[in-house]
Parts: sequence; C-alpha cells; structure tokens
Amino acid sequence: MSKKWKIISLIIVIISLFFIFYPKPVPVLSLSVSSDGRYVISAHAGRDADRHKPIGKLVLWDIEKKEKKVLAKNANAFSAAFVPDSHEFMWQDEKNVVHIQDVNGKEINSFPHFQVKTHIISADKTFYLSSNMENYGALYEGYGKNLKPVYTDGGFPLPLTLSTSRDHFLSASDTCLLTNRPVAETNLTANLINPNESKKSSYLGVTLWDKHTLKPVARLYGNCGKTTGLISPDGKWVVTGDENSGYYMWEIKNLNNRLKLAIPGSGIYVKEKHDYDTSKLLPIPPSIDDRGITAGGVAYAFLSEKDFIGLGKSENEDGNGYEFAALYTVGDPWIKAYVEIGNDPSISTNYYQRNLSVSSSPKAHILVTGQATGGGINVYKYHPDKMELEKIWVAD
Repeated sequence: MSKKWKIISLIIVIISLFFIFYPKPVPVLSLSVSSDGRYVISAHAGRDADRHKPIGKLVLWDIEKKEKKVLAKNANAFSAAFVPDSHEFMWQDEKNVVHIQDVNGKEINSFPHFQVKTHIISADKTFYLSSNMENYGALYEGYGKNLKPVYTDGGFPLPLTLSTSRDHFLSASDTCLLTNRPVAETNLTANLINPNESKKSSYLGVTLWDKHTLKPVARLYGNCGKTTGLISPDGKWVVTGDENSGYYMWEIKNLNNRLKLAIPGSGIYVKEKHDYDTSKLLPIPPSIDDRGITAGGVAYAFLSEKDFIGLGKSENEDGNGYEFAALYTVGDPWIKAYVEIGNDPSISTNYYQRNLSVSSSPKAHILVTGQATGGGINVYKYHPDKMELEKIWVAD
C-alpha cells in the first residue's frame, strides 16, 4: 500500500472512531426562559433514555452573549425550570435532590424530594408544586416537612403540563371525556386524596385549581387525547390543545365561556350545522400554503401578554413538517397571523413527551424551543407591532 493510501486509510479510521466514541448530542426534554428573556436552562435526554427516569445534561444558555455552559451531567431531564422574575432556576439530580441556583453558580437552596415529572414555583418561592413520577404523577405542594398532598386519586400520565398564575394553577394531561359533558364542571365533589388501592383518576384531563386552597375550581371539557394547556400571563384565560385538533380557550371569570380556536384552512367547527364557520378565517398566503401550519397539540407559548401560538406534533420523525404557526390573541378565537418557526433546524415538537421543550418570556417577547434532532435550541424574537416571529439564534 502506498504512503498516500495509508494516510487516507488512517483518516478514515480516525473519522470512524470519532463518530463511534464521540457522544452524540441528545435533545432537550425540558427548558425554561428567564422572565427577562436573557437566559435559558435546559435538560437533555435521548429517546432511548429510561422513560421513567431520563437522566442527562443540564445546560445554561446566555442569549445576549450567545454562549452556553454545561452545568451538570446528572439532571432529571424533566426538571429544568426558571424561578419567575429572577435569574434563579430549579433542577433535580439523579438522587432526586432539587437544586435552586442562580446563573452565576450560587446555590440558593436544595432539598431531597421524590422524582418529579414536572414542577413549578412562584416568584417568591413560597409556592412549589410538583408531580411525583414515582406515584404516577400525583400532585404535591411544598417539600420536606411542609409537603402537602394536593391530588393522589390516580396519577397524571405523560405528558403533563403545569401552569400557574397569581390565583390559580392548571394541570393538563391525557383526556377524552366528551360524551354529555358540560363546557366546565364546577360542582366538584370527587375525593382528591383517595387512599384506596382502586383510584378513580377523578381530575385527569384539564383541571383548574385554586392556588390558595389547593382545591379544584373546575374541570374543563372538550379535549381528547394527549393534551397541553396554559394559563395566560394576565391570569384571565386558559388555552388548551390536543392531538385531535381540539383547540380551546376558557375565560376564567366565566368558565362557561369556552371559545373554539379557528383551525388554519378550515375555520371553527359548528356542531349544530355540521360545518365550519369561515366568516373571519385569515386566508393562507399561497407562498406558505404548502409549508405546513400548526395550531397546537404538544405545547403552547405566549409571545406577549395576550398573543400566543400552539405547536403541534410534526408529521415526520425528524421534525420536518410545520414551518408556520397560527397566532391567536386571548378572547378572540380567530387567527391573527401566521408566524414562521422554520424547518432549519426543525423544532422539538416531534413527539408528545417533549411538551416541556418549549418556553417563552411574554415580557421580553422571546420564544425558545429545542430542536427535533441534536441537542441545540432555536431562539426567536416576537415583534408584536408586526405580529412577526424572527429567528435570532440557532445554537448547537
């Protein structure tokens, strides 16, 4: 063999070993944006990770400096979450210890806990709500000696989304209770803390809770299948979406006021007429008609105090499919604009278990998603005056 071919063979061997032994970047399972839109915290695990205990990297991203830093390699991949109105964030390690630390590395608090499926915290850190993965997603408030069961009558399956406002919190999970159900059920009498072996799962689906009493306010009906939902930043509305194209909005002060959100290209389905109302449907420009438009199902994000988008499961495993999202405003079911999320790289809504991989700062008009493949993030800036979404950073 000539010297030239020996060198080529050596290069091929080195490249092969690189791809064999170099750790492949694994995708984001949970991420959170600081309220000022400056930082992102993310936790990562691949699809081949233990579904019930995915452990991976914890990464801090500085949007302003366009820098990232790996903080840990033993993070519960469902646990990355910022403390509102601060540069402090939460995460949980593989020994189930929850850490609260700031972006400079200072640890504010830590406590042993059960393994969380997801958790949220108030800005003053006096309200901490978590879902117990080991108890099928049962809800608890507080930790340590102050731990209080909120709901143990059957757990919440994955995916589960928790959202909070000043007076309420919302739980949204798999549901399909459509037959003879009201728009909202408020006379709730089922036992929250069921000690029996046979649980009734009384509050699965979409439930609005009182943050102060920890009691359910209402069960909200209409969704079917895997479901996600959020409380609006002003605390006045609940928005939800599911895998079967059920997109809804409830007014919290009048929960019987449920609005169906318009579906791109179809409009609002009117059951009594067995047809769609298209009277105020925003036309799809021909230039984007074949590029895919999503309206929700995996995750919602508020881009401002009132404007929001829903992101659905992409049609393809690699995330390719939807390049645009329908933009809505609370209180109005009609589409206001089609904003571009892009396909290069595709965003992280390629399977439902990644419902926590999308986050936003309504105040700063920042949206962040994971990527369908790889371990990076996509960062967008929303321009409310033009109702446009601008991609400002693609980070690996």
